[in-house]
Amino acid sequence: MKTNVWVLFGALLLLASCQSEELESDQALVQNDDMVLSQTLESFNNYRAIGNNPMASKNNNANRVTKDIDFHYSRGTFSIEVNPDACSTFFNPPLQFVVRGNGIATHIGRFSVENFACVNTEGDILSDMYGFITAANGDVIHTVVVGSYPDTDNPPNVYYEYYIIGGSEGGRFDGADGHITMYGIIDYETGTFDLVGWGAITY
Repeated sequence: MKTNVWVLFGALLLLASCQSEELESDQALVQNDDMVLSQTLESFNNYRAIGNNPMASKNNNANRVTKDIDFHYSRGTFSIEVNPDACSTFFNPPLQFVVRGNGIATHIGRFSVENFACVNTEGDILSDMYGFITAANGDVIHTVVVGSYPDTDNPPNVYYEYYIIGGSEGGRFDGADGHITMYGIIDYETGTFDLVGWGAITY
């Protein structure tokens, strides 16, 4: 009986020790997030796409139209998150640069936006950055960032260039293509952005 008690006590101590180490590891990672985010934003402001970006699948609809799209505003936040499902093949720990926001644009109305890319602890972007613009009615536009560059005449403003590479299957933008330019200010201290944009979409 005493032997069983000591075995149980030892197992509990081992479990507590492992949980403590995991907590300390997570806390250290969280403490470094601000530094990683700052370095990633610097990388993102002079970014070039890494891979051969896929273009939208060919749409054989003879009635395709091209429409201008103007983003009256797009505002949101940047963050660094641990995402082993998406980024474990790139680096350990599997860190993901996440952009989330919302705004208003012509042709799609109110929208939400998300962009994702894998990064390392030095803030280097290791994958292409794919995005999803979800319109007010639920239709989704798929995008990929192809580059960014600072506005040297109006620092700290930055241009971000996107390709449109399709949309939600069966939706209005399925097979869509086009381009978007976003422009505005990145606040390094708060991890937020405030942008306007313009472009064209064919679907």
